[in-house]
Amino acid sequence: MIFSRACLAGIFFLIPSTFGKLNTETCMVSIDDIPYLRLISQFFIFWRFYEFPGISKTDEDQFHATKTYIGNTMWIFGESGVYVYSPDGKEQKSHIDSEQICESKEDFDGPSYQYCRFSDIISDGKKYVWAAVNRGIPTIDLFDINTGSIVGTFESCHSPSSLEYHPLRDEIWVRCTDIVENSTIHTNLDVLSASNPSGEIETDILVKARALEEGLSSNGKSVIDNTLGDVGYITDMDLPSLFKVDLSTKSIIDTIEMTPPSNGLYEVAYSQVNKHIFVRSQICCTCGFEGADLGDSCGRRPGYNVTPTTGAFA
Repeated sequence: MIFSRACLAGIFFLIPSTFGKLNTETCMVSIDDIPYLRLISQFFIFWRFYEFPGISKTDEDQFHATKTYIGNTMWIFGESGVYVYSPDGKEQKSHIDSEQICESKEDFDGPSYQYCRFSDIISDGKKYVWAAVNRGIPTIDLFDINTGSIVGTFESCHSPSSLEYHPLRDEIWVRCTDIVENSTIHTNLDVLSASNPSGEIETDILVKARALEEGLSSNGKSVIDNTLGDVGYITDMDLPSLFKVDLSTKSIIDTIEMTPPSNGLYEVAYSQVNKHIFVRSQICCTCGFEGADLGDSCGRRPGYNVTPTTGAFA
């Protein structure tokens, strides 16, 4: 075997003592003239064709280096799963079938319109997209914001209805509706770490005193914002109060009664400009009797018996 000039640097590096054996006139060297090179060449031939036990080729450690980034995208969630498109909607970047993120249609025993129904979706803007979906179990679905792939499902409180991201605390706050008997999660407001979603953070936030004993649900909204510091707020459509929550102790620290009083609070909006929370009362008008605001009918659902303190029917 003969090595050309291009190989000499490697030969000098491996066996500098052989320098005197090189033919400097031709800049060529015979492997037979250098016993060490014969041994090295035989080793590399052996290494090339022999498969060592316990050693195998894998590309798992190359995932982050070789994955395809989808860039700026538009996400659509629905009964048929999750679609990811280019911002102009012309190119489909990704699709996840509904049975990968929801239970199968054959196993779903609820109304058809509730199958794979997403109640809220939010992004942390850097790594993940979080989705609260109706699937019969208390979990939040997590997606990779860069590839559109599903990361997994993570346990949360029952019937998650809305999600909010706190960028300074790097947390996802989940407003839930139901309390299930014998459940290990007893809270109306749960929290997940945005950087470590599998980590467990215990919360104990219940707006109704006998929620656990009687399995009382709590329909309402939450206000979580980095400009509010270490506190947040939640509402309940059956209670006329705004509940102030300590985000560090994960507990209710104050109850703010509405003036004038209301039967219940639901929708909320927060302004970062003037630091005001705008709350909508659940009771809008009267119905179900002659002369009521909506007449004799209360629509699809029955009305609530309340005692108005303001207005024409106070």
